[in-house]
Amino acid sequence: MDEKRNLTEADVTAIAEQIERGILNRLQLNVGRGVLGLAWKWLLTGVLLLAAYGAGGGFKKWGA
Repeated sequence: MDEKRNLTEADVTAIAEQIERGILNRLQLNVGRGVLGLAWKWLLTGVLLLAAYGAGGGFKKWGA
C-alpha cells in the first residue's frame, strides 16, 4: 500500500460542509433544549408562586 492519495479541492469542500452542517445542527438542538428548559422553569416557578400566593390568602383580598 505505497500509493499516495490526495484530496481534491472539491473533496475538502465537501468534508468541510458536512462538518459545518453537523456542528450547526447540534448547536440548534442544544439552543432549542436550553430555551425550552428555561421556559419550563419559568412556568413551574409561576405556578408555584401563584399557589403560594393563593395559600397565603392573597385571593381573599379582592373578595374572590
